[in-house]
Amino acid sequence: MIDKVRRRLSYKYTAIIAVMLLFFVIGGFTMCKYMVHKVIADTMRDALTAEIREAEGFGMGKISRPRETVMVSDISSIYSYAYWFEDNRPVFAEHPKNEKIAELCLEKAVQAVPGNGLEFFSLRDEENNLWQFYMISGRTAKGKVVILVNVTPLKLLSGRYIYIWLGALLLMLAVARGCGNFLADRTISPLVVLLERQKRFVADASHELRTPLAVLLSSIELMEMTDPKQPLVAGMKEEVLGMSALIGNLLELARADNKQQILHRELFDVNGLIEGTLAHMNSHKDIRLINGCGKEVLVKADKEMIRRLLLIFLDNAIKYSPEHSEVIVRAFREDKNCRIEVEDHGIGIDEEDISHIFERFYRADKNRSRQTAGTGLGLSIAQEIVERHGGRIEVRSTPGKGSVFSVLLPDE
Repeated sequence: MIDKVRRRLSYKYTAIIAVMLLFFVIGGFTMCKYMVHKVIADTMRDALTAEIREAEGFGMGKISRPRETVMVSDISSIYSYAYWFEDNRPVFAEHPKNEKIAELCLEKAVQAVPGNGLEFFSLRDEENNLWQFYMISGRTAKGKVVILVNVTPLKLLSGRYIYIWLGALLLMLAVARGCGNFLADRTISPLVVLLERQKRFVADASHELRTPLAVLLSSIELMEMTDPKQPLVAGMKEEVLGMSALIGNLLELARADNKQQILHRELFDVNGLIEGTLAHMNSHKDIRLINGCGKEVLVKADKEMIRRLLLIFLDNAIKYSPEHSEVIVRAFREDKNCRIEVEDHGIGIDEEDISHIFERFYRADKNRSRQTAGTGLGLSIAQEIVERHGGRIEVRSTPGKGSVFSVLLPDE
């Protein structure tokens, strides 16, 4: 239980820290991207204003033929290019060095609509390299001016920064996991101390109570031999036997909690184990116990623990089944696992109780505890046995019709 609580706390703390770091990383990247975009936009607006002023001062109408200037720049250069148009006729142009990109940039500039603000587009050259541009345009007295800026290096750098941020995020997640484990340990350390004391108390108390109970039982059996028809003696014996069973279950759970139970795995036939267990079952009810296994079913597990598991399920099935009913036990292979099922036709379990029946001392029907002489610990022990084997328990039940307890045991 402590391990489960620790894992849950660790996951929660890690998730909280990871979300905080994720917001920090995303927020930082978004802020950087916004600032770069703002700087580019402001710079391009200032350049456009200056270029419009220069074009109008120069007098574009005086230019009889287009003037072109090839800029010594390539895809890795952050460079700006200017285009002047008079009545959609280019009169001045600064081109990139790459001829295809220069031609495509001119086409984009011709299509530019003044006042549309900052626009982004991308082009591919002969070698399939991707060029990326921002474009802005403004009106002049007789035409327009277009400014293009090659931002390919910034976009590539932004992509590299994404990988850097992702690497930093992974590192931060590792730090978050370590911090989560540390915080979880600090949180549950008082609980661990308290539970350890409780385990020791339960184990010591159970051990100390066994001797007086044994003495009481011996005395009651002696009284029973002296006066076998005395109902008071029979009632006392029943209570002492119930108390002895409870103490035994508590000791078994205490050993499981303290990891004192050692698994002795061996290969055995579950069918034979079921047959032997059913043969030695004693019941005051007229209930038919059926072995539904059709053939040999081999599994590698602790045989005595599996026998204990069967006894717990069978004991519960008999307690809560009516007279003249059946309890069926099956075992079969499922993929590479072994599945054991115990089916009864008893009172069933309400859906809201199914998730609690494996809790210690939990009774689905409180009014029946004395009648059925249970302690509420059997299914807790069964769950411990199954978990020690790395398996799981599944319960299907319909109130008034019966229940099926199914155990899946993995092969080792």
